[in-house]
Amino acid sequence: MKRALVLVIFIACFSLVKASDTTKITTHNKVVIKTNPSVGVTEYPSATLFPGDTTQYRKAYLYMEFGCAPGLKCGEWDYGNHIYLKKNNVRYEIARFITPYGFYWNSGMNWKHGWIYDLTDFSYLLHDSFEIIYQHSGYEGNTDRGWTVTLDFYLINGEPARIPKGISSIYRLGAPYGNVNNPFDSVVKPQNFTVANGADMVSFKVLQTGHGMDQQENCAEFCSKERSIFLDNQLISQKQVWRDNCGMNSLYPQAGTWLYDRAGWCPGAPVISDDQFKMLTQGTEHTYHLRMQEYSNTTGGSANYDISVYGLHFKDNRKQIDAAIEDIIAPSKHYDYLRYNPICGAPIIRVRNLGKDTLKRLDFEYGKVGGKIQRIWVPCLIAPFESGTMELEAIYDWSGSGNTFFAKLIKVNDKDDEYQDDNIAYSTITRSPMHPNKLYVVFRSNNAPSENSYKIRDARGNVVLSRDNFVANTTYRDTVFLGNNICYTLEFSDEGTPPSSMPLNKDGLEWWANTADGAGTFQIRNGNTNGLIKSFAPDFGTRFDYQFMTTFNMGIDELGFDNLLIDFYPNPALGSGHLHIESVNSSEYSYQIYDANGKAIGNSESVSEVTDMDLNDLAAGVYTIIVYQNGTAYTKRFIIL
Repeated sequence: MKRALVLVIFIACFSLVKASDTTKITTHNKVVIKTNPSVGVTEYPSATLFPGDTTQYRKAYLYMEFGCAPGLKCGEWDYGNHIYLKKNNVRYEIARFITPYGFYWNSGMNWKHGWIYDLTDFSYLLHDSFEIIYQHSGYEGNTDRGWTVTLDFYLINGEPARIPKGISSIYRLGAPYGNVNNPFDSVVKPQNFTVANGADMVSFKVLQTGHGMDQQENCAEFCSKERSIFLDNQLISQKQVWRDNCGMNSLYPQAGTWLYDRAGWCPGAPVISDDQFKMLTQGTEHTYHLRMQEYSNTTGGSANYDISVYGLHFKDNRKQIDAAIEDIIAPSKHYDYLRYNPICGAPIIRVRNLGKDTLKRLDFEYGKVGGKIQRIWVPCLIAPFESGTMELEAIYDWSGSGNTFFAKLIKVNDKDDEYQDDNIAYSTITRSPMHPNKLYVVFRSNNAPSENSYKIRDARGNVVLSRDNFVANTTYRDTVFLGNNICYTLEFSDEGTPPSSMPLNKDGLEWWANTADGAGTFQIRNGNTNGLIKSFAPDFGTRFDYQFMTTFNMGIDELGFDNLLIDFYPNPALGSGHLHIESVNSSEYSYQIYDANGKAIGNSESVSEVTDMDLNDLAAGVYTIIVYQNGTAYTKRFIIL
């Protein structure tokens, strides 16, 4: 087994604590996956060899990267994908993923996105030889679309906070929900397990997602129902099977209904496990039972839950005080943190408690490597085996060569950390954009202005502009005078109370699936010349934060942005329409129109800023126009009545 220093690779993907003892193993390298419409499931196995069982892991991660298959478009639909580890003829689901709506992307665009899974709890399995099976489901056509999948495993050697001793497979099943003839409890029955020898605790890992849309409550994909977990007939967990932050997905915008909240999942995102742990005695037998809120579907359709539950058996090896920097969210180049980057102000750090004491205070040193170091203490309340995210004080001096950021834990609860190998982490800095210190903020509201608000604040949190209480379909223009060489954050929210007649919010300023809200726009313009600096994509979901630095500037329209403002009106259209393009540079652009099935139906090699279109030959429906400039694609949906 070859062991390598992978610091550069880790910084490109996510933060690393100690690279010199890290092993990287790739099981799938740009493997092309497609659906098998006749079956609904395709599998892509790979035999692999991991370190022997004498090797201890402090941490274990999986980095998964998606791209479009060569010469094809990306897959179109949100399908369930499962990553199995097969050992001794037993399959264990170690990760679950729901594919994004990939209609916008193709291999010629060099599109890719990546996600991180923490597999430390599965360390018991990550030894010797086994198979990793990537399972892709779905029924879409496979002649013109597909994905590439890369799976990289990172194994960080070190003393574990809990020593793996065994694993129990409690549930791996699909269960009907609301079926009066086949109730949930008749399928998901109590399960017995025995605590492994040498173990004194069991961590229960639950992966559960709801699917199907019955005619009663759109269950189980779009209904929030309560789940209760019992250990030896005692309630240990009770919560809704629901994910309420799909509108903050790191992969946005997508082509389909990506921002609708769902039962435990979002399109284009990993499924997050729900974990509980209990101190138990080796050799003792226990009963585990997962139950769902009573529900009877009497109106037709079907609902089901896809459930995996594992009991991970460990020997407690915790220090009294042990905190680990789990990741640096900002600054970072990792795909999953795109909504938080680039930054010029406050770093965001995630810390995990691997000790016995609750974390109440953390002392950090941080800054640009080779630059000025800042120090701060942060109050917190992080229970054992939980993680907490904290925003540090803004960095006011980013000077120094290179582009590497570091954060280091100095004290934990005013004491020395008892395991310090994971107290420092690094990430890559992406420079924030520079804007003139005089700006025009231009906002055109849509039909639901009560949902919107925006503000600009400086690095110390002082608000220099704040706006809400808008009138529908009205243009607002604010002139903002800012300081020189200061970091500012522009915050725009679509989280306000929606009009009673249009209850959906957290869907941006314009979204193809909610035409009732109409269309709005948000721009930053040069306050001296009125030149466009940046236009923000209207289908951003819940909110966006945008950080930038200021500089004294009298008349520069273009500050290095390759950015287009696309508008199509009227929308919906009947008979004819107009494509309007406003760009920060003079490069030529072309467009392609696709129908709802992904079929290309019209294009142009070059277009002017305003192009009139005859739509009489197009059937009623939803269409997408993609405008290309300098290898970048910008999308807009429109409807023909």
